[in-house]
Amino acid sequence: MAAIRYQVGLLLFTVVAVCVLYDETDRYYFQKPKQFGLPEQKDKDLNNRVLATADNVPKGDDPAWGKHRLAVIVPYRGAFEELLLFVPHLHKFLCDRRIRHKIFVIHQVDKFRFNRGFLINVGFLLSRDQFDYLAMHDIDLLPINPKLNYSYPEQGPYHLSSPEYHPDYHGRRFIGGILLFTREDFTKVKGMTNGDWGWGGEDNELFTRIRLSKLKLTRASGLTTGRNTFKNTHDESKRPRDKERFDAIKGNQFELDGKYGFYNADYKLERVINMKIDEAAVTIYNVKLHCNILETPWCQANYTVSNFKKQKNKSANKH
Repeated sequence: MAAIRYQVGLLLFTVVAVCVLYDETDRYYFQKPKQFGLPEQKDKDLNNRVLATADNVPKGDDPAWGKHRLAVIVPYRGAFEELLLFVPHLHKFLCDRRIRHKIFVIHQVDKFRFNRGFLINVGFLLSRDQFDYLAMHDIDLLPINPKLNYSYPEQGPYHLSSPEYHPDYHGRRFIGGILLFTREDFTKVKGMTNGDWGWGGEDNELFTRIRLSKLKLTRASGLTTGRNTFKNTHDESKRPRDKERFDAIKGNQFELDGKYGFYNADYKLERVINMKIDEAAVTIYNVKLHCNILETPWCQANYTVSNFKKQKNKSANKH
C-alpha cells in the first residue's frame, strides 16, 4: 500500500489511505490506497458558518438511542498516530452503547504553546447549538471497560477517568482525561481558563469552578478493572511533553482565574475538515488562538520558566 503524505493547515500527515471525494466543504473519505495532496488553504472567514451537525446517529427515529446528543471535544496538536487509533475506537465504543455523538478535533495551528482549556472552550462554542452535553476527552486515552458510562450526566459533571482508574494520575482532586458536562453546567462554570499555556494546570482551576458553582461532581466507580480500565496510547519518546511547567510556579494551581472563560475565547477558525477514519466520522477544526503576550507571556514557545521567575522577581522588587 502506498504511503500518503498530505498537509492539513500546519500539520503534515502520513497515512495509508485514499481520497475518493473532495468538495467545497473539505470532505475526505478513505477507502483504497492512492497518493494525493490537498489544495492550498482557502481564504474564507469560517467563523460564522453553521458548523456542527450530528453525523453519528442512527437512521430513522430509534428511541433506543435516546434524545441526547454528545459532542466529544478533543484538544489536539501533532498527535496523528493517536488520532488514527482514537476516532474509530471511540466511535465504535459509543455506537455499541447507542450514544448519539460527533467527534470534534480542535486542532491548534498557531505558533503558541498548547492550550488545552482554550481549545475545549472553542470546541464548546462550535458545538453547543446542536449538542446538549459534551465530553472533554484526551486523545491518548481509550476506554476499554465496556461498563464505562458516557450517558448524559444529569446529576452534574461526571469524571469518567477517575483517579481510581486513570493509568497515570491518581490525585484526589484530579479531574483530567475525560470529563462530561451538560451544556447548562458548562455554561454555569463559564468554561475553562484560556490562560494556562503549556501542559498542565487547567484541570485544577476547573475543579475550583465546579466547586464554587455548587455543582455536584461525581466519578466512575464500581469497576473491577483498576488501572486497565483505559489504555494510554501516548508515546513520550515520539511526542515528549512540554517540560516548561508554568502552572506549578504561578502560585495556587486551584485558584480561580476569573478573567477567562469560553465567553472571551478569542480565536480564528482557519479551516474545517470533515473526514472518515475506518468509517468513523470526525470533524477537524484548524484554529489559531489569540494570546495577549503582556498578560500571559508564557504562551510564547521560546519563553521559559527561567524567564518567568526573573520577571516575577523583578516585579516583586519594584514593590
